[in-house]
Amino acid sequence: MSSNGLAGPGDPVESGTAPDPGTPLTRWQKFRLVVKVVELRLRFVALMAITGLTFAYWDTLWNHYDKWMRPTSDHHVSASGIEYYCPMHPTVVQGEPGKCPICGMPLGKRKKGEQAALPKGVISRVQLAPFRMTQARVKTAEVGYAPMAQTLITVGYVAIDERRLADVSSKVPGKTRVETLYANFTGMDVKKGDPLAELYSPELSQAIAELRTAQRASKGSAGLRTAAARSILGDRRKMVELSSEKLKRWGVTQVQIDEILRQGKDDYKIPILSPITGHLIKKNVVEGQEVQEGYPMFEIVDLSRVWILAQVYEHQVELVREGQTVEASVDALPGRTFPGTVEFVQPQLDPTTRTVEVRFGLENPDHLLRPGMFATVTLNTPVAETPAFQARLNTTPHHHGKTHLASLSVEEQKTCPVTTLKLGSMGDPILVEVEGRKVWTCCEACPPKLNAQPAKYLTRLEPAPVDEVLSVPESAVIDTGRRKIVYIEAEPGVFEGRVVVLGDRVGDRFPVLEGLAPGEKVAAAGTFLIDAESRLNPISAPAHADLDMTTGSDDATRAASAQHPMGH
Repeated sequence: MSSNGLAGPGDPVESGTAPDPGTPLTRWQKFRLVVKVVELRLRFVALMAITGLTFAYWDTLWNHYDKWMRPTSDHHVSASGIEYYCPMHPTVVQGEPGKCPICGMPLGKRKKGEQAALPKGVISRVQLAPFRMTQARVKTAEVGYAPMAQTLITVGYVAIDERRLADVSSKVPGKTRVETLYANFTGMDVKKGDPLAELYSPELSQAIAELRTAQRASKGSAGLRTAAARSILGDRRKMVELSSEKLKRWGVTQVQIDEILRQGKDDYKIPILSPITGHLIKKNVVEGQEVQEGYPMFEIVDLSRVWILAQVYEHQVELVREGQTVEASVDALPGRTFPGTVEFVQPQLDPTTRTVEVRFGLENPDHLLRPGMFATVTLNTPVAETPAFQARLNTTPHHHGKTHLASLSVEEQKTCPVTTLKLGSMGDPILVEVEGRKVWTCCEACPPKLNAQPAKYLTRLEPAPVDEVLSVPESAVIDTGRRKIVYIEAEPGVFEGRVVVLGDRVGDRFPVLEGLAPGEKVAAAGTFLIDAESRLNPISAPAHADLDMTTGSDDATRAASAQHPMGH
């Protein structure tokens, strides 16, 4: 320092003392100032770089952290190489037998390093953090009962009801001549009892003469009083009856016989009467023509009721049953429908078209439906009434009513209402009394859950509502080609793949035959990403041996590659 108290050019400036603005900076001060500015800039750049790398590799860092924080089995394995694990929580592993600290289920036993066995019916398990579920847009839907109906639309044509078709023929033996023809054109309307034609036959005239002779003889002996006379009178009356019966067999009615006897003519011409009310669709005779016995002269049909004959494919036959109501429409009458019923399903299949003919009966009071018209038939079949669901209902032990629920045995109940596993698969079943009912569960972990949410689990033991079935959204189903898989949210963030048996799709939902219980939650959105994660982790998906046949595997892989790794 100089003698006047000011810092000289070579003297350092004391720490914390700002240089005099009027004093020029020394070289050392300038150097330190430059270093300070550069240091601040580098700190900002480094902070921005670290922040960017953290966002870019956040999932990778989290995966490493998750891996480091998982409990390792090396600390929980006994010296004998045996470890105990929880089938529902694979991360719980210890060297001594006991119960799972999470769910209370008895721990299973396995060798060290052996692949964890999944619960029966579960083919894979995926555990996702909440932020990963949000990132993958995973949404769940509850499985429940709902009325579902499958709509079948088929085409056919209007046909004559064969039971309302009458064939009019000559019953007089030998040749008869058409003396008069009243029904002289095809298509005319006729009523029951209207004359269609008059026939003359020599044999008919002879039979009429015999009848009249027997009738006169019967009347002539009416005054006899002796027993012999009464015997003769009885024989003559018998001749009248036999002659009348002969004419009836030839188609002559009793009214006509009475008219013959009243007129007293032997050359009576027998009228041919219409047996029904309808339309004349065939006329095979002309006036003056001679016809033999049994010759079909006329054909009449009653069109007040008609048939529709339609074809149904073999895989749709189970949706059709006799007595089912239908609606039909024809192109000639747009906007109008005709109600009807299924009257008959043919027992044989057409090998050429692979279809079965189905007959529908419809009332046709105004004769608007004409034979030969093309028709479209629509019928709705409740899924609960299809043979597949009826067969499942008949094998369900508790479908007879709610009162039977309180007395179910292990054999009758069969499955646990909490885990839906078969009773006995997790050890001896445990009897629990809840809300006045005795219910069997599969293990010790189930009673606390059952007591905590009885309404949720007891619903699974109730009989299915009438005309309602379980269903899942179409988006929740992974179709591998050989089987269908849905992912159940067993616990928050834990999804288990389960093979299910489904019916045909109805709209945007599938009816469930087997594999699910009411109240369970399935992944309805983000399913492909969950499935892709289970495939990328072979430990959690040992049952995905049919990956090469999976129809949705390519889409799932592409979806997984488009997102950040989800990890466990």
